[in-house]
Amino acid sequence: MTQIPGSFAPPLYEDVTSGEVNQFRSHEGEQPTSQRNWSATAISEDVAKEVFAQYAASQCCYSKDPAKEMVISDSKSLNTYRYRLETFSESRTCKWKTVPYRDEPVDPSLRAHAPYPWDVQVEVSPMFKEQKKKVMVPRTSSVKVCGRCHGRGKVTCGHCHGSGRVDSTIGDQQTTSMCSSCGGSGRTRCSTCAGKGKLLTYLQIKIKWKNNIFEYVMDHGSGFPIKHFDKVCGQEMLFDEQRMVSPVRNFSENILNEVSRRAVEQHRAQFITGRQEHHEHGTATWNAIEHPQARFEPTMSIRRQKQTIELLYLTRVEYEWHGKHYSYFVYGNEQKVYSEYYPKRGCCSVM
Repeated sequence: MTQIPGSFAPPLYEDVTSGEVNQFRSHEGEQPTSQRNWSATAISEDVAKEVFAQYAASQCCYSKDPAKEMVISDSKSLNTYRYRLETFSESRTCKWKTVPYRDEPVDPSLRAHAPYPWDVQVEVSPMFKEQKKKVMVPRTSSVKVCGRCHGRGKVTCGHCHGSGRVDSTIGDQQTTSMCSSCGGSGRTRCSTCAGKGKLLTYLQIKIKWKNNIFEYVMDHGSGFPIKHFDKVCGQEMLFDEQRMVSPVRNFSENILNEVSRRAVEQHRAQFITGRQEHHEHGTATWNAIEHPQARFEPTMSIRRQKQTIELLYLTRVEYEWHGKHYSYFVYGNEQKVYSEYYPKRGCCSVM
């Protein structure tokens, strides 16, 4: 899946890029390579004041005076990158299931050529969203007579023990009345086969899809708590979605190439387990007649992966107010504000 958006710059930033910016999106089977020439984008003084005023107004007990009266002395771009790998994994476990037989078509001869559980094709949509599903393995079904009722569909009533009548006491008198559970017949519907007299046994796959996320943000030691980047978006620089992605190569920040390599290797080792050697061919079968209760170990595989690199905007603003120096950060496309210390706070009262 390849998507190619137009170039993007948040509306309140001054674009001071030089040269060409090439957003990279890979095609299926390609290895992601990337060459960047991206200079830091600067936030204007007007925008820095405006977002700081909005921040002060949103905080309880913050005076608006510093935001209105401050004098900006310096602003510095400290933009960084966020790498993200999403691995959509699929785990399968098997068990034999027995349910009442409801006249489903069953061909016993086909059981000699049953597919392996990991070869059964199961569609999932949408991708990268946690889901669960139960599926019958084709050609594993068999029908047998219910052992509890011996094919009759009814069993002895457990309330009257088959007599059809029950004793009860009213005052000092003993009375006998018709059993309400069986209607006096002495027999009730077999709960094992739901009164059908036959049982259907088949191999069932329990499938669980899970989206596993690895994320890394470059920390330049700016003093900004990088955890705040969790709630903001950045400029997408690379997007790669494939059946199995390859590590990023030749990105301008070499540490991200190494982080990508380690993340991809880690997810492959973690989410590919169990016997799946037949999965690629899809032709091998097993004999469900000779092995009516065969056991299969759990398997896990990677259904799809995607990785992205985002440019995260971060500006440190230095300002003066009443002869003292302070600072705050503006970050993300949303231009949120983080300030470790605000110079003037009032008292909040709750009425």
